[in-house]
Amino acid sequence: LDTWFSSGLWPFATVGWPNDEGKADSDLARFYPGTCLETGYDILFFWVARMAMMGLELTGKAPFDVVYLHGLVRAADGSKMSKT
Repeated sequence: LDTWFSSGLWPFATVGWPNDEGKADSDLARFYPGTCLETGYDILFFWVARMAMMGLELTGKAPFDVVYLHGLVRAADGSKMSKT
């Protein structure tokens, strides 16, 4: 799967969707939807929007109620720092 596509599935596919839909004692019922997502603003449209749209389309529920956005750590020259 493409990284950005599969990231949209993450909130519900990791807790048993689609096999556990409708099961009251499943991880899906217990953990989806979540309350909030905390992330950097740089992936808002790449990741967060896909999570919201795919969650609504495939489960009928938004994956979270609140999105907290934080700033990014930047290098001395102002460029975005890499994780590597």
